[in-house]
Amino acid sequence: MPHRNTATFRINSIMGLLVMLGFFVVLFYLMRGIFIILTWVAPLLLIAAFIIRKSVVINYGKWLFSTLKRNPLLGIAAVLFTLFGYMVVFPYLFLKALFVKKVDDLQEEHTRQILGDLVDYEELDSQIFDEENGFIELPPAEQSGKTKDSDYQQLFD
Repeated sequence: MPHRNTATFRINSIMGLLVMLGFFVVLFYLMRGIFIILTWVAPLLLIAAFIIRKSVVINYGKWLFSTLKRNPLLGIAAVLFTLFGYMVVFPYLFLKALFVKKVDDLQEEHTRQILGDLVDYEELDSQIFDEENGFIELPPAEQSGKTKDSDYQQLFD
């Protein structure tokens, strides 16, 4: 008959439990510290989110209001979560505002790359310099503000 290991309580099991318990205690105090900091910083993050992209904060308020109208029970729960969990909701709104601003900036940059940038220009006189004759006055434009190609062509003939 082969030798069979049975589940016995060993010192390795006790050490594993103590390490796991220590890990969760450290994790608890770490998260507690983060939430204490967020409690004080969250109102500033809401103000910053409103400055960066006010539509994010306004749309969140509209979402709360529409949820209250559609499903009152879920709406009340969302409002209570916002009130009691503001230290999570306000940083979320801040990060969302940053993300939306970054996406808009990238879209604007992409559009600028495709369409090109507007450049400063200098309006020049209506004169052409010819090496033989010097400056040549261009013929006046038609009433529509455009000149015919034939008007310019006769200057170079």
